[in-house]
Amino acid sequence: MENNQDFMELDEMRAQISLLNKKLEKESIVNERLLRDAMKSKAKTINANAWVSVGASVFVIIWALFFFPAEGFSWCFTAITIIMMLVCDFFTWKHHKNVNSKTMNGDLVTVAKVMKKLRDDYVNWLKYGIIMVIFWFAWLATEYCIILKDWKLSILIIVSLLISLAIGGFIGLRMHRSVIHNAEDIIKEIEEE
Repeated sequence: MENNQDFMELDEMRAQISLLNKKLEKESIVNERLLRDAMKSKAKTINANAWVSVGASVFVIIWALFFFPAEGFSWCFTAITIIMMLVCDFFTWKHHKNVNSKTMNGDLVTVAKVMKKLRDDYVNWLKYGIIMVIFWFAWLATEYCIILKDWKLSILIIVSLLISLAIGGFIGLRMHRSVIHNAEDIIKEIEEE
């Protein structure tokens, strides 16, 4: 009788362990789905920043083509401005090309590698971008001084441009930080998994 009761208790324990394993399996599936959804959401934000950047670049290219020559800026400056924007677009594409749904649905090790590369590329790109903007702005200010031939008006224009540059730089740095922050969040979530 005691053996029979022991077997019943053992069967009941096996059933409970089986039920617990099924619940844990469901929970890990739900956790992975939540992780994937969070990663995809952050990847969309990362790519949205890239599209805003490309849109701003297209605006600058069109503006440079029509405004600069009409105001007397040199064609060389206009061409360099357009080339600079195209270089920025190329590197934006290069940095973001692997941040797509195929990668986000792939294995987590690949996703982490892509996000680490994106983060590192963004950190490095900031150095080059700042140098490029400094040289471009100095050339812009020089062109304005040559065109206006009035130092008081030139200073007023340059101060206005510096304020615009500060506002644009602030917006650009926020977008830059957003991309890095979202990439780091994805990396952290994967490492915690």
